Amino acid sequence: MLLAPKNVTVVSRREGAVDYLNKYSGRILLALVTAGIFLRIFHLFDNRSFWIDELYLNGNVIKMGFWELITKPMDYEQKAPLGYLWASKLAVILFGKGEKALRLFSLICGISSLFFFIPVTRYFLKPWAALIAVGILAFGEPFVYHSTEAKQYSTELFAAVMALYLFVKFHKALDTRSLLLWGIGGGLLVWFSYSSIFVLAGIAIVVSSSLLLSKDWKNFSLKLIPFTIWLFSFSLVYLFFLRKYEDSGWLKNFFEVIYDAYMPLPPSSKKNFVWFAYTHYMLLERNLGLLTKFGDHIKDYSLIQTFFRMPFLPIILEVIGVFVLFRKNKYRFFILTLPIGLTLLASGFKAYPFYERFILFLAPLFIMLIAYGAQSVADFFGKNKNTVVAPILFFLVLLPPTWNAIRFTLDPSHLYKKEYNREALLYANDRYQEGDAVYVYWTMNHAYKYYKDAYNLKYDALGRDDLRHVTASKQEYYDKIRQQFGDLRGKKRLWLIQNPDLRNNIGDYPGRTPKWYYDLNFLPGRELENVVSSLGATPVDSFQRPSIDVKLYILKDPK
Repeated sequence: MLLAPKNVTVVSRREGAVDYLNKYSGRILLALVTAGIFLRIFHLFDNRSFWIDELYLNGNVIKMGFWELITKPMDYEQKAPLGYLWASKLAVILFGKGEKALRLFSLICGISSLFFFIPVTRYFLKPWAALIAVGILAFGEPFVYHSTEAKQYSTELFAAVMALYLFVKFHKALDTRSLLLWGIGGGLLVWFSYSSIFVLAGIAIVVSSSLLLSKDWKNFSLKLIPFTIWLFSFSLVYLFFLRKYEDSGWLKNFFEVIYDAYMPLPPSSKKNFVWFAYTHYMLLERNLGLLTKFGDHIKDYSLIQTFFRMPFLPIILEVIGVFVLFRKNKYRFFILTLPIGLTLLASGFKAYPFYERFILFLAPLFIMLIAYGAQSVADFFGKNKNTVVAPILFFLVLLPPTWNAIRFTLDPSHLYKKEYNREALLYANDRYQEGDAVYVYWTMNHAYKYYKDAYNLKYDALGRDDLRHVTASKQEYYDKIRQQFGDLRGKKRLWLIQNPDLRNNIGDYPGRTPKWYYDLNFLPGRELENVVSSLGATPVDSFQRPSIDVKLYILKDPK
């Protein structure tokens, strides 16, 4: 003690490691939340280009009015909750059509999730274990990424956190005012997040079942106030919006064929077991950010890579958390697990995809199960107050997301889903000369439509229309492509902008029609370049990135 330097706190032999974490949990919590906010703001101002899904949605948001967003179908079969669309439209009106403006509401939701998650974790967990949960949410790559994405997934995460927060705040309430607030709050969530109904329904079922089993009829009748409001609000959302989505047969086919996003029902065969194992592994990586990343080979799932990504600790802790919580507190167990079960059931009936970003809203539930598992392990060894199990688990669980956060902050190109659509279109725009012709293939039309409006591009592009489904053969298709170029006499230069890797347009049944286009030996990008070459063009400049190809051609003077 005497040798300890001034202003340094020393843990006495009577004060265990868990006590130390609990004692300074406030300061550690502040550091975690501050770091989480920094990561989100940093990546907002890094301002990466929109990726394909952001372009599909926000090309609609910037051109449609508030009323049109309610009454008219959006291009590219896009769908999003009205609350999110209106919030994004308001940001456009206030701050312009750029990417940062359209990502602002996601950022607000991402940061707000950190703050409202704190009381939720402290309800289910001890203070030191709550630090693990908040740390995962603060540093996890999926949470940082979606907080700076112009899509609704950060809002859905926030809605799930808010549903849990409202439960923590009001589930014991007996006064009408509190129950009305609970009902109105939950009722508003479904207008910003369709997926929040799974969390709200899980809470309503668990609370109602508990009161019915205990024969607490008065409390049960009072709880019907918020639950009825939720049901009414969701019924309106379904009537005016969700009911229209049931005709999207191609979308269900896409999720089934490309993503394998639906739970096998009934889950019985060996293949079905593989689906659960793979889906859970991907959840750890893509929804929780708990797997260590090395290099850019994120799709390498070899045994060695799997081992070094450290999936075993969170899996073990989650299993322990589920088992111990079920034994100790079934009420809280079902609050955390029933929404997951309901989402899986909806997936089994092909009503909702259980895949990647679509289940980001379930992340807080999985996080708390993992943190509860860590708490249970530390409690098991807690007879010795000086045990260092708690800080070791705190360090090991947060090591992968912290490593990943440092990595994708030092080099933002490592952040998930990096595309270069803006860079490609601005490359041509910055070098465009009066009289140039610019041809945008249909695979880049979604990017051109947004950036033409948002960045006021100098050029008006040729092409853009997808002609595949109005032609009977490859020859006819490329004859029509040649017609799209039109009369190039008097033009000295031609820009060709395409995404050579994109094969499916929105609404396509993958690999079905037209059959000639999906021939594995057929390379549309190369064929398109052959068409340009046939016009007497010679390439002189290019900009190439993954899934992006921009080429400048010099055109031969016609004789």
